[in-house]
Amino acid sequence: MSPAPYRVHRLIQDLNRDPRLVDTFMRDPEAVFQVYGITENERQLLRDGAPRALMTLGVHPNLQMKFLRIRASGGGGPSPLESYLRDLEQG
Repeated sequence: MSPAPYRVHRLIQDLNRDPRLVDTFMRDPEAVFQVYGITENERQLLRDGAPRALMTLGVHPNLQMKFLRIRASGGGGPSPLESYLRDLEQG
């Protein structure tokens, strides 16, 4: 597993620090992805947001948890527990 590209880590770190960016991300993630130069493959994995997808990207475990918390906080996505359980079921 290779480390995630810097742009992916930067996005998650900025989401963790800036509630306004989180609001924008929840409304229109594609616009945020474009600003950070996230590739289509990375976008798909981030849209999925499951722990296995984040591991595939090489996202550091601490940033994985931060991203899962952000998504669960108001994006209507699965909670970290739901994502984890879904990931376990999928093997």
